[in-house]
Parts: sequence; structure tokens; C-alpha cells
Amino acid sequence: MAESVVAGSGDFTLDKLPDWSAVKLQVWKYNNPFVPSQWSEAKLGGYDWKADNIKIVDGALQLTVSEKASAELMSGSNSTSASAKWEVDVTLPTMKPGLIAAPLWIFNKKANEEVDFEIVGTRGLQLTVWADVDNQHKAVWVKWILLGDLSGKQYRLGLQYEGGKRVTFFIDGIEVAVVTPADTAGGAFPNKPMQPYFDLWVAAGAIMDPRWAGKWEPMAASDKLVMTLHGYRRTDI
Repeated sequence: MAESVVAGSGDFTLDKLPDWSAVKLQVWKYNNPFVPSQWSEAKLGGYDWKADNIKIVDGALQLTVSEKASAELMSGSNSTSASAKWEVDVTLPTMKPGLIAAPLWIFNKKANEEVDFEIVGTRGLQLTVWADVDNQHKAVWVKWILLGDLSGKQYRLGLQYEGGKRVTFFIDGIEVAVVTPADTAGGAFPNKPMQPYFDLWVAAGAIMDPRWAGKWEPMAASDKLVMTLHGYRRTDI
């Protein structure tokens, strides 16, 4: 099982990913390679996406949850692909019930298609594949892995997407799951080009079931939870 072979201690031997030093963050500039989100969503329950909660410090990307604010960085509109591998090197924040760390996920909103790495509260890591089912966004494959509180763990996460054929998840260079249409509910499977996102958010909205992530407890105004992405790479395949 992957739980026994992935240490999560940050001592894995892999090539170093490019850091974020050359990245310029500009809100609303969707033709840029990366764009901080600045809006509200119902799932956030008032902990809206705030561009100020994203910074590049010493070449590392920092996404912060503070009281009443979450952080999301999306790739630009020219970065979609239906055949690529995306990788990040991440150190997770202190995890709390209701906190969702999504250091790497890919999405096509119009197509209702998505693939996720999500650290869910203190429950562990959830891998999910979403597809269009009767014109609705539906989870068609789910796997829980690395169960428990992952606070402060460092991982190299990799997501290889071959539209319509295969999704492969990697942790610290180890293949932990391969998903094909034969593995999904009804054979539904994403096939459109997708773009990567990097999120740290609070599942405080009324539409969120607390049985999934746990119940969020408000923090002191001075408290911050920080997820650090040390490096990132996209490789076309």
C-alpha cells in the first residue's frame, strides 16, 4: 500500500523543481501564466479568495488562510492541456478540521471535468476524478490515502493526465494510483484540456457537509496557516 512506502518526510531523492522566482502575480490578468483569485464562492462561507494571501518569498509560493480569507492561484488561460504531467513540491500547513489544502488540481469548468489532490482537514489525502455525467459535475472515482493528520508534511506530488485515457497520481516519485475509464462510475472520464490550480481554503459554507472535512472553528485575527509550494513543473507528454 502507498501508505507504507511514502514517508512524507521531505528526504526523497528527486530532481529539484523550478522555483517561482520568475513568476509575476497580477490579479485579473488571465493571459499571464499565473493569476491569483479574488472573488467569493458559496463553499467558502465568507472566507473568500484574496490575492493578498498569495506571495512569493525567496522563490517559494506561499498560500495563506487567515481569518476570513482563503488563497487560490490559477494558471493562465493559455496553459490548458489534455496531455501533460504537473508536479509540485509542497510543505503542508498545520491542518485543522474544515481546512482544505489542494496543492495541485486540474480543472475545465465548461466541461465539468476535474482531477484533485486534496488534503481534507485532519482526515488525510483524497484523490478524486470528476467528469460530466448528464451535464453535471460528478465524482466518478475517489481514493483516500495517507490517512490522518498530515500537518507540516512535505511531498512531491505529480499528476499525469492523458485525456480520455488515463490519470496517474504520483507521491514522492512513486505511482500511487492509475485511473482509466474502466475504473470509473459508468465509464465517465475527463477528456478535455485542463489547467492547474493551487488552493488553500476553508470549507465553511452552508453547502459543505462537515462530515467531509470537519467543522471549521474561527481563528484569532493574528493567526495564519501557510502552505508552501517550493517548486512547480509542467511537462507535455
